[in-house]
Amino acid sequence: DNNGYLSYIREAKNNLGFLKFFETQALSPYAKFEVEIFDTNGLVHIRSCQNNKYWQRTKIVSIAEVPPGQYWITATAQNKEKDQSKETCTLFKFVPIDHATGTVRIVHVQSGCNLCLWLGSDLILNHCVSANYREFDSNGFDIFKIIDCKALPVLPKYVAFKGHNNKYLCVLENYLAFSADDIGDSTVACETFVTD
Repeated sequence: DNNGYLSYIREAKNNLGFLKFFETQALSPYAKFEVEIFDTNGLVHIRSCQNNKYWQRTKIVSIAEVPPGQYWITATAQNKEKDQSKETCTLFKFVPIDHATGTVRIVHVQSGCNLCLWLGSDLILNHCVSANYREFDSNGFDIFKIIDCKALPVLPKYVAFKGHNNKYLCVLENYLAFSADDIGDSTVACETFVTD
């Protein structure tokens, strides 16, 4: 999603743990999830690396501007639940769409519902992940890109660039130039961001 990387709501009172696309950096600890293989049929448990809780399908009875009885994916399960007859089952299945781009559909095993980006007017739940339908979403909001964090380069948060003239790249008015002598100059530091 163009609004960020998948994370979980950690500050709202009533929606703690809801998965939402809003994290700005791919390497944020809040955007990291570990896939734990359950069996040879491709079933997995997915655990948040930050709060150490598993994904599960959670029913919400009523929230303003959201139809009642909707199901959402939350990182709130304390333990894995492998019993597929229970609504609290934490098993999911990745269905590959395109291996080259790393895109998949994610299915909640117990319900058979596809996970889907939800776009709506509710400010808290907008860009959250719902799990209400078994059909494919006609807009492709049920297609997710998986990023292997281990494959991403880890760079320092701040870097400086030195030119062939032994000067550092810095900000001058509205442009960049290799003209600073001091690496500690506040206009020299460049912040790095990892994207996919």
